[in-house]
Amino acid sequence: MADVWELRGRSLEHRSVNVSAVVELAADPDSVVWIQVTPDEMRHLGPLLDLHPRAIDEVVNSTNGDGVEAHRTKLERFPNCVLLYLYRSELGDDTTLDLRGSPVIITSESVIAVEHTHPIEMSDLITRWEQNPELLDQGIPALLYALLDLVVDSYLDTVDALSDAVDDMEDVLFTEQPSREADPREAQKHSFATRKALVRLRRAAQPMRELVSGLMRHEEGGRSTVNAAMQPYFQDVYDHVLRVNDTIEGLRDLITTIYETRLALNDHSLNTVTRQLAAWAAIIAVPTAVTGFYGQNIPYPGFAAHSGFWTSTGIWVGVSVFLYVMFKRRHWL
Repeated sequence: MADVWELRGRSLEHRSVNVSAVVELAADPDSVVWIQVTPDEMRHLGPLLDLHPRAIDEVVNSTNGDGVEAHRTKLERFPNCVLLYLYRSELGDDTTLDLRGSPVIITSESVIAVEHTHPIEMSDLITRWEQNPELLDQGIPALLYALLDLVVDSYLDTVDALSDAVDDMEDVLFTEQPSREADPREAQKHSFATRKALVRLRRAAQPMRELVSGLMRHEEGGRSTVNAAMQPYFQDVYDHVLRVNDTIEGLRDLITTIYETRLALNDHSLNTVTRQLAAWAAIIAVPTAVTGFYGQNIPYPGFAAHSGFWTSTGIWVGVSVFLYVMFKRRHWL
């Protein structure tokens, strides 16, 4: 059984029907339907709808053998359908990015969405359709717009969360007195995880610019894929895609700057410690040298006399104080 939302006027009617009924609805020129099917159902339904075998294979096989996404974000055109492979994003608490494949096939009167491990939340789509019921008069482009808007909104939520994570990294970076219990490796791991999430999000979001642009400007049979009434809405999605990509690039540069700044601060801290150790070593060397000289077992001015003790003490105290003041003025101590 497949879930079908049939567009009637400005309302959607939900039904669960068998494959033969899906074929009838999808082939009806007077009906506009959104069809939600599993990969197994798609294998059976695709040939009945005379869909291109390559399109069926693309939407059915979402990952390669080791579980990695087998497809990039893309738009492909076939003789009687259009394939969109989209990814929705969700950021975990540990800055782990989850990309959820959402392949759809678009025909002249239907949108067929294939459910994989994380199916599209239809409640979110229905909310978007109900917010702009007048758009439903446009048919397939209106259904498609809601899907693209849902996907791009997930990107916006993700980049906002990543932006907050980068802000936290900046705050930690310039903390004057970091906690002694804090593990410096954790900051590096967090920085690496954030950058990795940005790279993965970029791979999914960057092709969206060409995808939306292709839907808006590609022409078939003398007419645009997206009609004039829907052009402003798809342009809004396109603008959001540009914002997402610009934000990703900015955050990547900022993370690189934070990493380089952390290295510079570590070098500065090391140099400061080295200067302090050198300064104290110089100060400590003075009494060592003086007491070593006055500890010789040979006669010298003040030998075995109180004057020799006070002379040696005055020398190393005076020189040590002089060195301390000099190093202090040079900010070595």
